[in-house]
Amino acid sequence: MAGLTPAQRQQYDEQGYVVFRQLLAPEELQPLIDDISAEVDQRAREYYAKGLIKSLHAEHGFETRLAKLWAECEAIHQHWVGGRHAGPGLFGLLTHPKLLDIAESIVGPEVHCEGRHRLRPKLPHWDEVTVPWHDDTSFGGRRIIYFREPYGSDARDPHYRATAVSRVLPMTQPPEPGFWLPLVEANEANGCLRLLPGGHRHAPPSASAWAPEKVVTELDGLQTVSLPMQVGDVLLFHQHLPHHSPFNGSDHIRWSVDIRYQDGRQRVKSAREPGFLARSKERPEDVVTTFEGYRRIRDAVREFMEQTGLRL
Repeated sequence: MAGLTPAQRQQYDEQGYVVFRQLLAPEELQPLIDDISAEVDQRAREYYAKGLIKSLHAEHGFETRLAKLWAECEAIHQHWVGGRHAGPGLFGLLTHPKLLDIAESIVGPEVHCEGRHRLRPKLPHWDEVTVPWHDDTSFGGRRIIYFREPYGSDARDPHYRATAVSRVLPMTQPPEPGFWLPLVEANEANGCLRLLPGGHRHAPPSASAWAPEKVVTELDGLQTVSLPMQVGDVLLFHQHLPHHSPFNGSDHIRWSVDIRYQDGRQRVKSAREPGFLARSKERPEDVVTTFEGYRRIRDAVREFMEQTGLRL
């Protein structure tokens, strides 16, 4: 695959998302699933040894075991919150050529994998993992101040009067394409994603396209869509596309991964989670090509977080 086709790029620009059905084969996702399963088993044994749980629940598989452990001790979920998981299976996905090809067609040949990639176990029947409508990048802004003066006025005149005006203008944002990949079937029962196609276009792309005197309060004419997906499907979506992760009413975990890329020539989006250069024509020597290199970066991030008291 060589990135987006013209039709796919048009859909991305106009609707804010593209779904690639069966882009990845099951065996390409299995290393990550195996890593997660091994970590769940490790944590289960640690908690069992400390007397925090009464059973290892080893008879349960990938889709249900963590949920059973969590039912006994909710604290076990913390090990998968944020960016704590950083195994070789995840690194293989972050650097998968098919994902990098798509990202390159949007951000250009310098592809930086953001450090804010996340493994997300959406536990069943838990409101805290129900995520309301949002987009993934805040709109930047800058304030300008100017003075509205009467025609022919002179600041040296003792009766001079001018009105100070302050306005906040949006700043253009560099492209930041996101990917969402389910590791189990995502359906209505377990909370498949809901999108608002075209919603990303209801924000000004630049200061010149923004009218401060107009406030849009309704996104007229847009309809939400639910997006069931199979394992191997990949969702590409715009950073400002409104989306929502509903309640998981099933009996199993909706495991998923989300990944973001940016132009490697731009300032790193998150200084405390710097990510890594995944593809480059200008600086090939700086590309992180091994899991060991990736792990060193994530270990440094974790150490920084522990020293500062911040959380991933």
